[in-house]
Amino acid sequence: MDLSQLKWFKNVNPGSGWAYANPDDMPLPEAKIFRLEWKSDKTDAQKPNKGDLIALVQKAKVTHIVEVLDDTVYDTRKTEFGIYRVVKAIWMPPQGFDWSQLPHQKELLGPSILAMGGNIHELPTKGISESQLWQDCGNLQGLQQHINQILQII
Repeated sequence: MDLSQLKWFKNVNPGSGWAYANPDDMPLPEAKIFRLEWKSDKTDAQKPNKGDLIALVQKAKVTHIVEVLDDTVYDTRKTEFGIYRVVKAIWMPPQGFDWSQLPHQKELLGPSILAMGGNIHELPTKGISESQLWQDCGNLQGLQQHINQILQII
């Protein structure tokens, strides 16, 4: 898997369960294409470019690596979570996998606590660039390779 365009992470708060967990719930299940929602912040949703990859973090676990499919920010006019981008999951745990067994975010990204909220954050952020993992990896490319190695095992 090529993670050279992995430039972002975004916390997702599913409430209960896991967001975007079942491909059958996605508009295009066989392609794993879905709407990645934002909480009414169009400026934040515009940050990633077409082709950029985003690591989705839920409950302190990296649950998806998604590719942004276009440069359009869509607005459904809902008051909350009405902004979205169209993305494709290029990695997510296999069906039947217990998502609670995914590695903690600190094993993939470095810090045990990441910036909270549903905004998008560019890699590396302050916490990541100060982590021992970042120092061991040396740079963003090293971190991307590290993440790829761990995800390939799952």
